[in-house]
Amino acid sequence: MSRFELTGKVAIVTGGGGTAHGTGRSIALSVADAGAKVAVVGRHRDALDGVVAEIREHGGQAAAIPADVTDAMQVETMVAATLDAFGSVDILVNNVGGITFGKPEEITPDAWAASISLNLNSTFFCCAAAARQMIEQQGGKIVNIASSSGIKGEENAPHYAAAKAAVINLTRSLAISWAIHNINVNCVAPGSVKVPDRPIPGMPEDEYLKRRILQSADGAKPLQLPGDPKDIANAVVYFASAGSDLMTGETLVVRGSEWASAYS
Repeated sequence: MSRFELTGKVAIVTGGGGTAHGTGRSIALSVADAGAKVAVVGRHRDALDGVVAEIREHGGQAAAIPADVTDAMQVETMVAATLDAFGSVDILVNNVGGITFGKPEEITPDAWAASISLNLNSTFFCCAAAARQMIEQQGGKIVNIASSSGIKGEENAPHYAAAKAAVINLTRSLAISWAIHNINVNCVAPGSVKVPDRPIPGMPEDEYLKRRILQSADGAKPLQLPGDPKDIANAVVYFASAGSDLMTGETLVVRGSEWASAYS
């Protein structure tokens, strides 16, 4: 058996409906392809059902679990529903998140709080709830999805960048706390990801068009183009597998050559 297989494992994937870039959908499908049973979590039941149907068509096992993971009580229900469906929680992928844009001096307190709730609070709530089960099992893998914006910053989205930076440090902190329980906590920080043919909710039209032009730029080399959701999913499967058993508290940045010169 390959160390990158997930056969016999149970995974929760939040944001699994993939309603924006499609990253959540790609992660759920890839984790299932690796052999895991998948609880696909999100707020939109129709999207969840579609992903579950795809997994089942490929011979996998999956269940749709509607939940708003910014609500701690709904997170507890999500974990309980996963246990009812599959009997354990071995892998948690915190994929829920979203970006809004605005000049820093014009961001309202409500907009700031909403970004922190969606991008940071949801991650912590899910980590804590899943870890209680993993501690009982004495093992588990948690993979948080951050962003390269949490490392380099993001023009006109400081609330998003701050939340994602906090996710990276939260990952390190939880890794230290839960290592004694054989729980690995790691983070994937995507760079630019291809945007779909339809506008992304909350993204200004000019920003959307700029990203569409970038990903179709003539003459650009593959490592200069935005990544595909599958690239993010591959990193998640690695962190969820036995192949990463000696890694915890780490952040893997998946961004091609987007700003590799920052390290030179």
